[in-house]
Amino acid sequence: MQDLVVLDWIEILEKIKSHATSDMGREAIMQTEPLKTPQEAHASFQEINNATEVLNQGVRPFMTSLDLYSTWILRLKKNAVLKTLEMKDVRSFCLEALALKEALHPVQNDWAQRIHQSLMKAEEPVSAIDQILTPSGDIRSDASETLFRLFREKERLAREVQSTLDRLVKDHQMENVLQDKYVTTRDGRWVLPVRSGMQHHLPGVIHGSSQTKQTVFIEPEKVIPSNNRLRQIEVEIEDEIERLLTELSRYLSSKSLDIESSQVLMKDADVRFAQAQFANQVEAHPIEFSDDSMELIEVRHPLLQLSGKKVIANTVLLEGHKSILLLSGPNAGGKTVLLKSIGLAAQMARCGLPICASETSKLPFFKNVLIGIGDAQSVDEELSTFAAHLKILGKAASVKGRDNLILIDEICGSTDPEEGSALGRAFIEEFSNNDVFAVITSHLGPLKSGWDEQSRVYNGSLEYDPKTGRPTYQFLAGIPGDSMAIQTAKRVGVAQSIVQRALDVLAPATRARLEGLEQIEQLKADINLLQDHLKKETKKATEMKRKYEGMLEQFNKDKDEWLQRTVKKAERKVEEAIAHAKADETFKRHTALQEIKYKLPEIVKAKPITQPGAPETAEEFGKKFPPGSKVYVPTLNQDGIIQSTPNSKGEVMILSGSVRLQLPWTILKPAGKPSNPTSQLIRQSSNITVALADDDRTLDLRGRTVEDALQELELALDKAAQAREDRIKIIHGHGTEALKKAVRTYLSRSIYVKKWKAGSPEGGGDGITWVEIGEA
Repeated sequence: MQDLVVLDWIEILEKIKSHATSDMGREAIMQTEPLKTPQEAHASFQEINNATEVLNQGVRPFMTSLDLYSTWILRLKKNAVLKTLEMKDVRSFCLEALALKEALHPVQNDWAQRIHQSLMKAEEPVSAIDQILTPSGDIRSDASETLFRLFREKERLAREVQSTLDRLVKDHQMENVLQDKYVTTRDGRWVLPVRSGMQHHLPGVIHGSSQTKQTVFIEPEKVIPSNNRLRQIEVEIEDEIERLLTELSRYLSSKSLDIESSQVLMKDADVRFAQAQFANQVEAHPIEFSDDSMELIEVRHPLLQLSGKKVIANTVLLEGHKSILLLSGPNAGGKTVLLKSIGLAAQMARCGLPICASETSKLPFFKNVLIGIGDAQSVDEELSTFAAHLKILGKAASVKGRDNLILIDEICGSTDPEEGSALGRAFIEEFSNNDVFAVITSHLGPLKSGWDEQSRVYNGSLEYDPKTGRPTYQFLAGIPGDSMAIQTAKRVGVAQSIVQRALDVLAPATRARLEGLEQIEQLKADINLLQDHLKKETKKATEMKRKYEGMLEQFNKDKDEWLQRTVKKAERKVEEAIAHAKADETFKRHTALQEIKYKLPEIVKAKPITQPGAPETAEEFGKKFPPGSKVYVPTLNQDGIIQSTPNSKGEVMILSGSVRLQLPWTILKPAGKPSNPTSQLIRQSSNITVALADDDRTLDLRGRTVEDALQELELALDKAAQAREDRIKIIHGHGTEALKKAVRTYLSRSIYVKKWKAGSPEGGGDGITWVEIGEA
């Protein structure tokens, strides 16, 4: 894993993870591993493409209910009676399953239809829960006829008792007896506050006294029978509620297999949607796998692509017997970035993720990616930087075959240049003998030459601008690059005397090589010119291809509409002929014409070949993303809200934070962090209409001191209790565990907290604490 860290792989997974909406999805993304076969990777590419089609509708389904799935599914499978709060969580799960189904329904691809058909039919469970519970999780008073009758009787008796007590309070003869003119309850029974020593003036039952002993709470004799009945009704209501919850729990338990299979589908969908959102943001594409060539067209580093800065795309081709790229060039010229870009492309492809390169790219399906980037020294293993580097090289020299990729940054560069060059050449020759793919960077001059035409080694370099002395980050194939150490010294302002002395002490051959750089730079400039021309021609060809594909698509659409009109016209004529047929020929003509009518659609109706995707016109964009929709703005590297439909120039007004700007609709993408669309999707369904309960409050205390964290926790508990919320999710992480212990100690003492428990392994683990709010 350490190798993958230096390749920026973990950062890539973190970026993908940020698009997931459930802890289960986030956990699965961080566990992403290479697949076993190219076929599995192709299947993954296809599913991510299919998920993109769903996102292109402008809706990203959420799966936040999966975070609480583990808290109730085990109890459900054990036939336990679920609490109302757990019922509320089951309902949220079912609603998100319904919303996902609704989002997938209009998309006609294999992945969307497979999940749509396999998801549970959640309308019935939602309806069953809604008959008993309100969206906020309270028991409905009309959940059953018995419950409705009991609540009505309870209200009537409560009014009678209240009325009787109100009359006593207003009775002038009771003014000296009562401590205050109000009615209250003690132990669930209605009582009056009577002055101590005056209780003999009000016959009844004493239910305690105040702390000062100045007030005695008495239940008058007149209301005792009604209060008794009220208490009995409350017991009957509790029994009826228990019966209803038991029946509902048994029903939901019978659906546990459907629920479990739907949970797996929802988690997988959450992962695919996150991967599709990331691929959309970095403009990644699926590729083909090859056996003996590496063709990376316009490859880019995904993290640079996300930065919003202009990224230089490079094309790297290793074909035929050339399988080892020896990359050289100036310091800070982009060699390591290109090395990482190639490594990430290989890692992402073998994990089934689209890569940051053109869709015409090809890569072998690498079984192993061996990485030697950065400082790998180890004090524990008594390895110096160079020794650790040699250990990696030794391991790389042991693998054979073109399904292995070796990435080495600055081969043997941390030692004596002469010895390092000799060792580096020996390792590269061994890699060549083993017939592996490798990308190796080096500043060592002797390594850049001496490779004959039959060698597997292929030179390449990163260009620099000879006028400014600055790197252009443009890859040049077939030409070794110079480290430009002396030129860099000049550029950064090193004294001329020092630079001149460095030139004087250079070996004659090196000095001659530097003097001949002008010719080399002219050659590089010519190659760069040719590359630019090739790119323009390729771009022009791509645009023409898209144009003709669009024309073909429009032709098919027009053809289909024309055919449908023809079919309808023919059907009308057939119906008219049938209606006006003579009586003696009715049967024969009816049979013949109906046969024509039913065969006609089979003859002329063509199956649509287009699939829903990204909008291709300003009008389509306006329909899919109306004002108020959230979109991702690449130039700002953040989301924004659409304020208008596209104008005549195809520009849309966007509000992002406090910035308002006019942008072409073509550069906008589906939002990176969309809002939860579950309620909107449910309302679209014709089968069920329900209200969604609010999300649970989340309190993130990571990075806070214990004192600050406890102050925030106290405030959050106050707000939750005042808002009558059921639960709070607290994220504190692990760290030194001091914060976690302090939070849980505080929760154990809080009057607001009914109980607390750690998160499940699938839902954040011990770095999360769920708090159930009780009555203070």
